[in-house]
Amino acid sequence: MADFFQAVANAKDLTHEDQKKAGTPVSGSIGTEHRDFLKTLTKLLESGEIDPHQPKSLLNMEVYETLDESWTDKTDLILANVSHQLQLIAEFITSAETPAESPQLQTMVEQLWQSKQTIEEHYDVFKF
Repeated sequence: MADFFQAVANAKDLTHEDQKKAGTPVSGSIGTEHRDFLKTLTKLLESGEIDPHQPKSLLNMEVYETLDESWTDKTDLILANVSHQLQLIAEFITSAETPAESPQLQTMVEQLWQSKQTIEEHYDVFKF
């Protein structure tokens, strides 16, 4: 363990180029389920049916309006996270600087699933 601490203490700073390279997403295939979900998201985003900058557009309002106050509050809290995660995904998939598929993108999709699943275990409140 002392070797690790010594290595960290004596580590040299990365050059600016090395830092840019370290932050670049790597290419890599993603699972079929993730790919299919991204196709659905892309279709909804391109059609304008959902807009990550308009969080309420992500909701199935017919379901949302039937929720009691407790579930409305819970949904509103989760909605901020889901909207932000969707913004990150949308930026990633539309960027010319990121690969079409990557482990980072798959992780972002999984984070989105986990966030929305906390509500959708009880109510199908999101459009996707």
